[in-house]
Amino acid sequence: MGLCPVSGEAFMKTAYAVVALFTVISVGAHAAADRPWQSGTCIQVGVGRTPFVGDPVHERMPPGFNKPEMTEVATYVIETDDRRYYLQAAVAIRSDGFVRYLTIGDSVRFAVEKKTAYIKLEQGEYRLLVVKNEPKKSR
Repeated sequence: MGLCPVSGEAFMKTAYAVVALFTVISVGAHAAADRPWQSGTCIQVGVGRTPFVGDPVHERMPPGFNKPEMTEVATYVIETDDRRYYLQAAVAIRSDGFVRYLTIGDSVRFAVEKKTAYIKLEQGEYRLLVVKNEPKKSR
Protein backbone atom coordinates (compact mmCIF):
# COMPACT_ATOMS: atom_id res chain seq x y z
CA MET A 1 0.00 0.00 0.00
CA GLY A 2 1.89 3.03 -1.30
CA LEU A 3 1.30 6.68 -0.68
CA CYS A 4 1.12 7.52 -4.39
CA PRO A 5 -2.30 6.87 -6.00
CA VAL A 6 -0.58 6.30 -9.39
CA SER A 7 0.55 2.78 -10.31
CA GLY A 8 4.27 2.10 -10.71
CA GLU A 9 3.98 1.71 -14.49
CA ALA A 10 2.06 4.98 -14.92
CA PHE A 11 4.57 6.75 -12.68
CA MET A 12 7.50 5.50 -14.80
CA LYS A 13 5.78 6.62 -18.03
CA THR A 14 5.22 10.06 -16.54
CA ALA A 15 8.83 10.23 -15.32
CA TYR A 16 10.13 9.29 -18.78
CA ALA A 17 7.89 11.93 -20.38
CA VAL A 18 9.22 14.61 -18.00
CA VAL A 19 12.84 13.62 -18.69
CA ALA A 20 12.19 13.66 -22.46
CA LEU A 21 10.57 17.11 -22.21
CA PHE A 22 13.51 18.56 -20.29
CA THR A 23 15.92 16.99 -22.78
CA VAL A 24 14.12 18.62 -25.72
CA ILE A 25 14.03 21.99 -23.94
CA SER A 26 17.71 21.87 -22.98
CA VAL A 27 18.81 20.71 -26.46
CA GLY A 28 16.77 23.52 -28.08
CA ALA A 29 18.26 26.13 -25.76
CA HIS A 30 21.75 24.70 -26.28
CA ALA A 31 21.34 24.76 -30.08
CA ALA A 32 20.33 28.44 -29.99
CA ALA A 33 23.40 29.26 -27.91
CA ASP A 34 25.69 27.40 -30.34
CA ARG A 35 24.55 29.27 -33.42
CA PRO A 36 27.20 31.38 -35.18
CA TRP A 37 25.68 34.78 -34.34
CA GLN A 38 26.87 37.75 -36.35
CA SER A 39 25.95 41.41 -36.77
CA GLY A 40 24.61 43.10 -39.86
CA THR A 41 22.44 45.94 -41.09
CA CYS A 42 19.01 45.69 -42.69
CA ILE A 43 19.41 47.53 -46.01
CA GLN A 44 16.15 46.59 -47.71
CA VAL A 45 12.60 45.61 -46.69
CA GLY A 46 10.04 44.57 -49.26
CA VAL A 47 7.18 42.32 -50.25
CA GLY A 48 7.50 39.17 -52.33
CA ARG A 49 5.02 36.64 -53.64
CA THR A 50 5.41 32.90 -53.29
CA PRO A 51 3.16 29.85 -53.84
CA PHE A 52 5.04 27.91 -51.14
CA VAL A 53 3.59 29.73 -48.11
CA GLY A 54 -0.05 29.30 -47.17
CA ASP A 55 -2.21 32.24 -46.21
CA PRO A 56 -4.35 31.31 -43.17
CA VAL A 57 -6.97 33.98 -43.94
CA HIS A 58 -7.40 32.76 -47.52
CA GLU A 59 -7.41 29.06 -46.51
CA ARG A 60 -10.42 29.54 -44.22
CA MET A 61 -12.64 30.56 -47.12
CA PRO A 62 -15.28 28.09 -48.34
CA PRO A 63 -14.42 25.66 -51.15
CA GLY A 64 -14.42 27.34 -54.52
CA PHE A 65 -13.15 30.61 -53.05
CA ASN A 66 -9.89 29.26 -51.64
CA LYS A 67 -8.12 28.57 -54.93
CA PRO A 68 -4.31 28.50 -54.70
CA GLU A 69 -2.76 31.91 -55.10
CA MET A 70 0.54 33.63 -54.61
CA THR A 71 0.93 34.65 -50.98
CA GLU A 72 2.57 37.95 -50.03
CA VAL A 73 5.54 37.51 -47.71
CA ALA A 74 8.01 39.98 -46.26
CA THR A 75 11.49 40.08 -47.78
CA TYR A 76 14.66 41.51 -46.25
CA VAL A 77 18.26 42.11 -47.28
CA ILE A 78 20.83 42.03 -44.48
CA GLU A 79 24.37 43.14 -45.16
CA THR A 80 27.54 42.38 -43.20
CA ASP A 81 31.06 43.64 -43.88
CA ASP A 82 31.62 40.96 -46.53
CA ARG A 83 28.26 39.27 -47.36
CA ARG A 84 24.71 40.08 -48.36
CA TYR A 85 21.81 37.83 -47.30
CA TYR A 86 18.44 37.88 -49.06
CA LEU A 87 15.79 36.59 -46.66
CA GLN A 88 12.10 35.77 -46.94
CA ALA A 89 9.50 35.27 -44.21
CA ALA A 90 8.07 31.78 -43.85
CA VAL A 91 4.52 33.03 -43.17
CA ALA A 92 2.10 35.40 -44.85
CA ILE A 93 2.50 39.12 -44.10
CA ARG A 94 -0.77 39.48 -42.20
CA SER A 95 0.16 36.70 -39.79
CA ASP A 96 3.77 37.76 -39.14
CA GLY A 97 4.45 40.12 -36.24
CA PHE A 98 8.12 40.27 -37.24
CA VAL A 99 7.36 42.72 -40.07
CA ARG A 100 6.68 45.44 -37.51
CA TYR A 101 10.06 45.07 -35.80
CA LEU A 102 12.66 45.27 -38.58
CA THR A 103 13.17 48.42 -40.65
CA ILE A 104 15.82 49.76 -43.02
CA GLY A 105 18.96 50.83 -41.19
CA ASP A 106 18.37 48.63 -38.14
CA SER A 107 21.31 46.75 -36.70
CA VAL A 108 20.52 43.03 -36.76
CA ARG A 109 21.90 40.12 -34.74
CA PHE A 110 21.46 36.96 -36.82
CA ALA A 111 22.76 33.47 -37.52
CA VAL A 112 22.62 31.49 -40.76
CA GLU A 113 22.44 27.70 -40.82
CA LYS A 114 22.11 26.23 -44.32
CA LYS A 115 18.87 27.73 -45.75
CA THR A 116 17.57 29.16 -42.46
CA ALA A 117 18.36 32.53 -40.90
CA TYR A 118 17.61 33.20 -37.24
CA ILE A 119 17.04 36.86 -36.34
CA LYS A 120 17.39 37.76 -32.66
CA LEU A 121 15.39 40.78 -31.48
CA GLU A 122 14.15 41.98 -28.08
CA GLN A 123 10.72 40.52 -28.92
CA GLY A 124 12.16 37.06 -29.56
CA GLU A 125 13.89 34.96 -32.17
CA TYR A 126 12.48 34.72 -35.70
CA ARG A 127 13.22 32.16 -38.41
CA LEU A 128 13.44 33.21 -42.07
CA LEU A 129 14.30 31.45 -45.33
CA VAL A 130 17.65 32.33 -46.93
CA VAL A 131 16.78 32.93 -50.58
CA LYS A 132 20.25 34.06 -51.65
CA ASN A 133 23.61 34.48 -49.95
CA GLU A 134 26.35 36.23 -51.88
CA PRO A 135 29.59 38.14 -51.34
CA LYS A 136 29.12 41.87 -50.93
CA LYS A 137 30.03 43.73 -54.09
CA SER A 138 32.68 46.41 -53.62
CA ARG A 139 31.80 49.87 -54.87
